[in-house]
Amino acid sequence: MISTGAVVLDQPADPITDDVALQPGDNPYAYLDEDGELAIDVTEDNPRIDAEGVNVDAFAAQEALFYITYDGNATAEAWIEHEGTGVTFVVDGEPVESPERAARLTPEDDAVPVGVRIDTRVAGVVPGDRLIDEISVHARVAEPEEPPGGEGPSDDGDEDDDPSPTTGPIVSVDRPSPSVREVTLRSVGGGEETAVDLRGLRVGDPAILLDRLTFVRESPGDVEFAVRGLSDRPAEAPPPPPGVDPLGYYAVEFAEPGQPIAEATAEIAVDRDRLAAAGVAPERLAVYRETDAGWERAEMRVVDEGSETVRLRAATEGFSAFAVAAERPSLAPTEASLSDDRVAPGEPLTVAVDVENRGPAPASDETVRVETAGGSAVASDEAVAVDADPGATATESVTVRFDEPGEYDLVLAGDAVAETAGEGEPSLGSVTVTERADGAGDDGAGTEPRVGDDAGGGGDGGDSDDAGEGRAGDGDGAGATGDGEAGTELSTLDLADFAGLAALVAIVLATLVLVRRAPR
Repeated sequence: MISTGAVVLDQPADPITDDVALQPGDNPYAYLDEDGELAIDVTEDNPRIDAEGVNVDAFAAQEALFYITYDGNATAEAWIEHEGTGVTFVVDGEPVESPERAARLTPEDDAVPVGVRIDTRVAGVVPGDRLIDEISVHARVAEPEEPPGGEGPSDDGDEDDDPSPTTGPIVSVDRPSPSVREVTLRSVGGGEETAVDLRGLRVGDPAILLDRLTFVRESPGDVEFAVRGLSDRPAEAPPPPPGVDPLGYYAVEFAEPGQPIAEATAEIAVDRDRLAAAGVAPERLAVYRETDAGWERAEMRVVDEGSETVRLRAATEGFSAFAVAAERPSLAPTEASLSDDRVAPGEPLTVAVDVENRGPAPASDETVRVETAGGSAVASDEAVAVDADPGATATESVTVRFDEPGEYDLVLAGDAVAETAGEGEPSLGSVTVTERADGAGDDGAGTEPRVGDDAGGGGDGGDSDDAGEGRAGDGDGAGATGDGEAGTELSTLDLADFAGLAALVAIVLATLVLVRRAPR
């Protein structure tokens, strides 16, 4: 963000502009230049700061960047217009960039602090970009508020006629903070629609504003309630349904519970930049209301799609806690099977899984993969794309391999895969990865008996008694191979095999006799 240049006050013929001035706040970014004009400089060219401007992909804010001062006797309104990117000027945390959201100036409140929000995360800027060059400050005399009683007595000459009756309730709205409104209504008519202007209550996020509430009270009376915007889910509210991704919450709390509200409508404005950052299209926005049965989707429609904001209107049967949410797919495995429960390192294992879309939005090319529990390893050879409408199930097959032996619990993973409520990651089953493939023993197990070795076991000594220990019938001689397991192998030999072995032993004995008889 760099110097704003000249500040322009519209309506030069209106004497109120002589009563309005701009003054820098107590910060190093705003100052009066040599021409006495307000300048705002948040770059490395500003000698008053050490930073090098606003970082890319960041959010920055400065309260009381400058002040709009007023020296008039009548109530006035002021607002700011500019063509900057990612820059919003605010008063009390709320934008003041249109006549409908102008800041109010009174003889008693003669200096209004103006803050700024700079969001380079959604502005699509690159280092070196100029975010804003010039601002225009508009000022005008505020229109007088219409008295609660309507247009007043009739002026048709009939002095005997009573004054016209009250056309609506008396409405009082206090704003303790940008995210809180305290509303008092007197003489609300029964069965009549009553509207309350909340003037952009912040719904957890500055880019989501609750502008208006409308309701019908079944019987006449007074109503008091507070509206609070929240970033986090209300403590008493249950988790939202699968695939419902809240962007912000608001709650309507009555001073006296059990108000006979028959119909309720909310008008909400959401910045398009916020939608882009969340990766959600306007048609995937929704409002959910907390009820005794859990979260229920409100009847909702998009009433306006401007270049900067999308306006929603949500209708419900009453007031409680609400969530402004993005609707997304939510994938969960319903049934899975493994091609084997034991594999060797590097050996492929096929996982067949039925995937259900439990979210309110369709899944289109949503990628899933198989991982080990806890995310310790990605086992899939590649990700698999899933297409499924809400409530539908798709069957997919995933090939996995493992590099290290061990016991592994397999789970389904992916951006659209939801954890199973109360159970954590969605399990697919377990597999054992062995040291090597089954049937390839280390000590000769599973191979043919090494007969030569067995016979040699009885030839280490040199006399006939030693040789006798090598006969197959003796359990401790030739019948033992390598590690003593060949006793089991020999038991499988038939008589022909045994005769061949006996012949071999006889030849060995004869050779020993000849050697002993040979002259030394």
